[in-house]
Amino acid sequence: MSMSEAIDATGRKAALRSWISRAGRLLLGALKEPLFHFALAGSVLFVAGRYYQEQTSVYRIVETPAHIAQLANEYALQFGSQPDAPTLKALVQRDLHDEILFRQGLVMGLNKDDEIVRRRVVQKMQFLLQDLHPPAEPTDAQLAAFHDAHKSRYVQPAHVTFSHIYFSSDKGGSDAAQKRAEAVLAKLPAGTMRAPDLGDPFPDLYDFSNYDAEQAFRLFGHTPFSDALFKAPVGKWSGPFRSAYGWHLIFVDSRKSEESPPLSKVRESVRTDFLQDAQDKANRAAFADLAKQFTIVREDGKAAP
Repeated sequence: MSMSEAIDATGRKAALRSWISRAGRLLLGALKEPLFHFALAGSVLFVAGRYYQEQTSVYRIVETPAHIAQLANEYALQFGSQPDAPTLKALVQRDLHDEILFRQGLVMGLNKDDEIVRRRVVQKMQFLLQDLHPPAEPTDAQLAAFHDAHKSRYVQPAHVTFSHIYFSSDKGGSDAAQKRAEAVLAKLPAGTMRAPDLGDPFPDLYDFSNYDAEQAFRLFGHTPFSDALFKAPVGKWSGPFRSAYGWHLIFVDSRKSEESPPLSKVRESVRTDFLQDAQDKANRAAFADLAKQFTIVREDGKAAP
């Protein structure tokens, strides 16, 4: 290298060091400026916001292995076997097709003011609350206490097995039907347990087994006939009694009184009711916590009820 070239190289190095030094001083000065800090923070937030938007965008669909496995399992539950590769591919494509339509519908607001969609979302939220707060299995002491506090739930009502002879009021009126019933009762042979042919055709059954009061009320109405089923003597004909249809003679074959069974006989029912009550309480508490996050106002500015 000649002397002149060495001098030029030394000059360039000195100039580079001088430029780096000046740039460093400028950078250090900038770092001390609040405006620079503000610009830097803004840039970071902008980049982070863009990244978050890209990750959470309604137009970004992530096809996870777990979701594909779920589609395959749903297919297996319906058809009894796992889908082969072409079938699974078709399932995924159909799912993506529906997801695209669903998301675009959300963007367009098609879910708003749709009562069916609203009910479905409400139902799914209710299921979610239940899944988050499953009640614990009750102890024997808890079941006993629950049974004692709710004995009326497990009362087994009185039941009656009976036969009847029907007399229609359409033939000569109500008084005539009553008199015909009284005449038949007076002539019924001893030991007769059923004799529908001695009366008029009835639109329903003549023989009823193990009926409770509610069933009798539904069929015959709240009438003297329904009441007599649980008061008339057992093993003999009695009447006549008026119903919503006309007049009847009844033969009560057997009757079982109302019973309040012990816990040992209704344990499973008590357990089911206990768990349901516990679940309902947990659901109400979970909803109350959720509702605290919402502020409800009326459009006219008055306090919401």
